[in-house]
Amino acid sequence: MLFAPFQAAGALTAYFGGGFAGGILFAAAAVFSAVFAKKYPKAVICSAGAAFGALVMLLYTVFYSTPVLSFADKSVCTEVTVTQITDNSGDTQQFIGTVNLGGYLTSVRLSGGSNVEVGDKATVVIELEKADKENEIRNLAGGILLSGTISEYVELNRQPFGFRAFIESFRGKMIERLSEEIFSDEREIALSMFFGKDETLSPALSERIKLSGVSHFTAVSGAHFAIFAAVLLQLFPINNRRAKAVLSFLITPIALLFFGASLSVLRSSLMFVILSLAPLFGRKANTLNSLGVAVCVILTFMPQAILDIGFAMSVLGIFGAGVAGPSTSKKLCEFLPDKAKPFGSPIIAACCSSFCAVVCTAPVSIAVFKGISLSAAFASILIMPLLTVGMTFMLISGITGIASFAIPVKLMSSLIITIVNLFGSNREVFLNLDYSGAWVLAAICTVLTTIAAFASSMKTFRKCAEIFGAMSLISVSIALVVNSNRCEIRFVGNSTTNAAVVICKNSADVFVSGSGVGIADDISQCLRERGAYKINSLTALDADFCGELAVNELSELVDINRIVLSKSVSGIPAEIVDSKLSYTVNGLKIASASTSDSETSADIILYHGSITRPPKTSAKLAVYFTNTSHPLPENSVNIYRRRDFYVALTSSKQVSIRLGG
Repeated sequence: MLFAPFQAAGALTAYFGGGFAGGILFAAAAVFSAVFAKKYPKAVICSAGAAFGALVMLLYTVFYSTPVLSFADKSVCTEVTVTQITDNSGDTQQFIGTVNLGGYLTSVRLSGGSNVEVGDKATVVIELEKADKENEIRNLAGGILLSGTISEYVELNRQPFGFRAFIESFRGKMIERLSEEIFSDEREIALSMFFGKDETLSPALSERIKLSGVSHFTAVSGAHFAIFAAVLLQLFPINNRRAKAVLSFLITPIALLFFGASLSVLRSSLMFVILSLAPLFGRKANTLNSLGVAVCVILTFMPQAILDIGFAMSVLGIFGAGVAGPSTSKKLCEFLPDKAKPFGSPIIAACCSSFCAVVCTAPVSIAVFKGISLSAAFASILIMPLLTVGMTFMLISGITGIASFAIPVKLMSSLIITIVNLFGSNREVFLNLDYSGAWVLAAICTVLTTIAAFASSMKTFRKCAEIFGAMSLISVSIALVVNSNRCEIRFVGNSTTNAAVVICKNSADVFVSGSGVGIADDISQCLRERGAYKINSLTALDADFCGELAVNELSELVDINRIVLSKSVSGIPAEIVDSKLSYTVNGLKIASASTSDSETSADIILYHGSITRPPKTSAKLAVYFTNTSHPLPENSVNIYRRRDFYVALTSSKQVSIRLGG
């Protein structure tokens, strides 16, 4: 188990530090392993893991990533095999396909006009470019280095109906049957939590799920895999351990095809195979060793997986829930009176597993999502049994085709919604930790939890618990101080619109530039990550009909005291003003303008729309959201590239917003 975490650390160092840092790490670790092999065997295992991780990442970067990226900005004619459909709306279909580029087999995110299905093979002409910069890490984690537009379909071959198509068809029919039997929010929850189709969630429900800390249930993970395997195993009542192990091994590819080969599912499948095959070799199944082997195997053949957030959360989550949690609960149960142990031990075990899972995933959650939900552990404890029951009946309904089995699924979905609404309706339940070093303190807490779980003495356990409490208190105190002194302007947006979010302590004022389409989620996320619970004033003077719907959407996500629009919107109580009026914050005039407008004058101008030529501006600060290669004028910022850009305001001044000529 010592090898796996250091292999991950070595891979991260080689990726973010570059070839030089990776080479130095590999050389130093290799020398240490050779010199101290006999004297410090455990330290040698750690250094060998770091060396191996760095080496594999360097090999991946030099001999795979770099050659594949050399095809960017080129047009190629090649054969593509469709592996996943990502969007099938309108006239353009988007999918992921496997192509051969100069002998390198790679996945490419593609868009084209012809309708294709999973498994199809086509000879196409593709205009290639580097994968979307905004989602660079996510793309790299999935092994997607390039994206492309299909300009011509030379030949399209529909593959014969095979095993993959059968599984896809079976999954599609289950989703269709579920959609026919369950409606409204229950259907959204069922599709997201049982199938991982979180794109079906409404913005309001999605936000409540994030606030309650149970969004990990909306992505197919190890929990889904384990439930799927358990249900299928129950259909074959086999008592022989070896026969059951063989059956478990055969179930794995079915589950992979059913849920998709995401990294978290791959990790779960490898663990499941290792645990299942242990009886065949006379070994006792061990969660920790199985997890370590699974991580080593995945990072050896797919080193880019270390960049995948879902993979990291999955590994740390299973370590917390399956390793640290049970060990911690055993120590805590020693404090229970003998009479209380029969009913107290299961409660402590459930609480410890959930709590340790939250603690172990906290460093990643804080680094990526800027905080953690204080209700995550409690909500997860309540939702997990409901998810198990719901998935069981969902599978039975899909296998048998009996519609009545969908009734328990609907009931479980309804109960899950009740829990999500209970914990996610209050934005204050999310503790934002966006200050520098927050994830480091969280990592220390994770290490302390691990030491406490494996501690051989209660004295060490108590000491770790005391330091853990102190670190948690320090982290929360810093967050409270940072939030109480926060006074700044944050900028969010997309290709058609952007917004200035003026945050002062725990409230905000928002000025929207452009249509407002799709801005609700960005604003809500900004408020959540910065600790703002309400909007004092929302001004959207250029919003079109779809943008007004986005304003209505945002009003369902966040409490808004005042809405200012240029025209009335049905269902929104708003003030109607002249759209030419300006917006002022602490003496700073903020204006909205299209990228073709060179006449607007203000201290800060938010530009919306695509850039067809280098714009001219007189603003002290011009804010754009664009992926253009055109050079931007001086005193400009592209929030497409710099998502964390903000303007600090004097904290002694209260943020005030007024409309004036």
